Amino acid sequence: MIEHTLAVTGMHNALAETIRQQAAQQHATPWPTLSLSDFIAFNRTGDRAAYEKNYFDRRKRLAITGAAWLLDPGTENLTDLATALWQICQEPTWALPAHLFKSNNQGIKDAGALAPFLDLFSTETGQTVAYLLAAAQDQLPPELVDFVQYELHRRIFTPFMMNDWHWLYLHNNWAAVCAGSVGMAALSFYAPEDSQLRRILAKVDIGLQNFLVGFGPDGATEEGVDYWAYGFGYYLYFADQLARQTGDQRYLTDPRVAAIARFPYNITLFPGQYVKFGDTPLRSANIPSGLMSYCVQRLQAPLVTPLHYTGVDKNGRFAVLLHNLAWTDESLPVQPLPAETVLPDVAWHLTRRSGWAVAIKAGSNNVSHNHNDVGSWELITPTEAVVTELGSGEYTRDYFVEPARYHILEPRSLGHSVPLVNGQEQIAGPSTAGTLTVPAAGRSVIDFAAAYPVEAQLTRLTRTVTADDTQITLIDTADFKGPSNTLTEVLILPRKPVAVPGQPNVLQLGAHWQLIDTLGGDCTVEELTSHDHAGQPYQIFRLRLQYHFGDSGKVTLRLRSTL
Repeated sequence: MIEHTLAVTGMHNALAETIRQQAAQQHATPWPTLSLSDFIAFNRTGDRAAYEKNYFDRRKRLAITGAAWLLDPGTENLTDLATALWQICQEPTWALPAHLFKSNNQGIKDAGALAPFLDLFSTETGQTVAYLLAAAQDQLPPELVDFVQYELHRRIFTPFMMNDWHWLYLHNNWAAVCAGSVGMAALSFYAPEDSQLRRILAKVDIGLQNFLVGFGPDGATEEGVDYWAYGFGYYLYFADQLARQTGDQRYLTDPRVAAIARFPYNITLFPGQYVKFGDTPLRSANIPSGLMSYCVQRLQAPLVTPLHYTGVDKNGRFAVLLHNLAWTDESLPVQPLPAETVLPDVAWHLTRRSGWAVAIKAGSNNVSHNHNDVGSWELITPTEAVVTELGSGEYTRDYFVEPARYHILEPRSLGHSVPLVNGQEQIAGPSTAGTLTVPAAGRSVIDFAAAYPVEAQLTRLTRTVTADDTQITLIDTADFKGPSNTLTEVLILPRKPVAVPGQPNVLQLGAHWQLIDTLGGDCTVEELTSHDHAGQPYQIFRLRLQYHFGDSGKVTLRLRSTL
């Protein structure tokens, strides 16, 4: 095995036994196939689901097969590993059609450009193949070793060095995942003294430094906890492998890293429940147990809930599975959450009370995985959301194309609890930021007129949210350029609001919460259907309260707990 390979051979724990069982179950089943019709579907119709299902099923099989051999390097597991490497290296490309066939990808129009195209998943695959090849090459058939080595050069190392990949300069998860994966693949593939390894690692550093630029001193990211786990996970997997193999700990000792490690703790509303701003698929994100263990042990991040082994993720990432095996510590202690958390760099304010929590954001409509949601907020209890964020919708072609993106429920302004002003939704762009001030505990003030187009006729728009023990008060104050205006409050609700008999301005929102609004608003409720990140349909309710004003106006909404 390569020097300093993570030690998992002979390991026995809940995850190791699950891997052994899954490997035995898949031993006699055929490999999923990648069809031409599914491959070209994204380019024809925008659909990506069919191809990606089989693609990720193949990655799950590769990850389970590789982990099973690392646990028990016997003859049967070695045969399965050889088959897996053979299967993966015969694919036409390791990249996804959704990344290959974006309209601005000029490179794939060149002959033979499919295989060497580097995206998130091709680089992840390269990391997996290189690690497993290095670990097993002394026992694999030499013909297979030669073939796999050639494919790694052709698909990963040569194109990485020959092209100036755009993701090296992004300040989001792409930079860390792609650069970190290539770096890990190179560490597994090249001898320590090889000059090519030094050249590759120097270029990898460009991506990792740009990834860190995406975080301020508070360690927060607008991309949310899932993308935090994705990008920061690959950053740490690479950083740790580099440190173990070379002694170079620069990526672990950077002062920003410890702050970034605290992000899941900082955005936890209740144990196991996270803020759902932006493209966060689920409120109860399943953060890899190995990653969280490392953050606690090595970077002194606090832990909210006890850790338990997590397995292979939905996209079959071998690096995640391997580090879950090697790093998870189920005995780590937990710490209680504070009553308040303010993250000034992303302009988020979380207030936690007995039995409920509220999160509000100012932020910007010009971030990675952007939603037009400056000023949005949500209220949840340990058992239900009362006012909610929708998180990420289904990833289709239009989801990543402007302006089509902002006609889709989840990213658009009307998919968030923010006002509609003179019929105008918020817009995306570099000058759309809101400002957050926190004058006292439980109180947020947001100035967010800049998030709206000139057609909204705003000169000022502020939102003040105050959280008491049993009530949340939201006040929106607007000044306009003209004399006749409308301001429509929007609330995104998981349950249909119901009128309370005899109280014309009171709506029942959930089992124990009521909305009391400023009198005079025209109330409408829309029942909407959309598709979540996994492509499953769901229903949501959008409450609109429209008010008519002269050149200024104020709306007060009170949400009251009836417990």
